[in-house]
Amino acid sequence: MKIQVVAVLLFALSATEICEALNFFQKHVVPQMAPGDCNTKMKVINEQKKKCKPINTFFLDPKGVLNGICNHGNKKPTMNIDLQIIDCKVDNKTYPDCTYKSVPGKATSVTVLCDQNKVPYHLEDVKRAGRK
Repeated sequence: MKIQVVAVLLFALSATEICEALNFFQKHVVPQMAPGDCNTKMKVINEQKKKCKPINTFFLDPKGVLNGICNHGNKKPTMNIDLQIIDCKVDNKTYPDCTYKSVPGKATSVTVLCDQNKVPYHLEDVKRAGRK
């Protein structure tokens, strides 16, 4: 019986870690996205907190460059990248009818927060080409 309880607990912890990783990647990493897709993408994100998020950055990462960002043991890693991004900036803040304008750009580095299991859970900073 003890082994079954331990197995269930380990499974539950693993599921939580997987969900955290999926949440980070669902919120910020896509293989492709058209600038006009902000309203659709943000609707899913806004449903979690029942309000319009002011801004969200999506990395267009078809090759999975960001997949191993937490693999080096650093809780706040920065990775130099060369990825197209789309910033979705809120235009209408009336939930659930949030609307967004798209601002395409290019990211040169990204910093995330990683948990003790090397799972990214928060986008900390993005350096954009042409901005200081």
